[in-house]
Amino acid sequence: MPLYRGVKKGSSTPPPLDPTRRVARPDGKHRPSSPTASAPAEATPVIAADALTNPVVGWLAIIAGPGRGTVLPLSYGVNDIGRSAGARVRLNFGDSTVAPENQAAIIYTARSRHFYLQSVAAETLLNGQPVPKSAELTGGEILQIGQTQLRFAPLCGPDFDWRDGG
Repeated sequence: MPLYRGVKKGSSTPPPLDPTRRVARPDGKHRPSSPTASAPAEATPVIAADALTNPVVGWLAIIAGPGRGTVLPLSYGVNDIGRSAGARVRLNFGDSTVAPENQAAIIYTARSRHFYLQSVAAETLLNGQPVPKSAELTGGEILQIGQTQLRFAPLCGPDFDWRDGG
């Protein structure tokens, strides 16, 4: 079986670099992927970051508006949603109707294993209706902020949580 080199036949452009992916080499040695890396090939093994330090507990998929088709991950705790650089879930796809400050937040708590939406802007809609101060999310809901519509998809909940240890 030939080794994957990252370039399709007939294509002259390689795919973008992915620092988490290693390509198997016939000699079994790791080669630095960065042209500026000056360490010898045998010097330092690649150590993957612990994926469970900030695991994904759910997603928001942009289904309408700028950024359509993009999937945004949600993590434990408060997931601020807005255009600001401080937002955990950034809607920086060109929708000028999204306020620069955070407009809403989706909160997942491991203790209750439930998702909650908290709105801080009157323009935030949940399934076409203005959001009360707080609403529980179960999956499939449509959140609208400005011209952007997002569909909520949970991963964690009553039947699964990363902290179960199994």
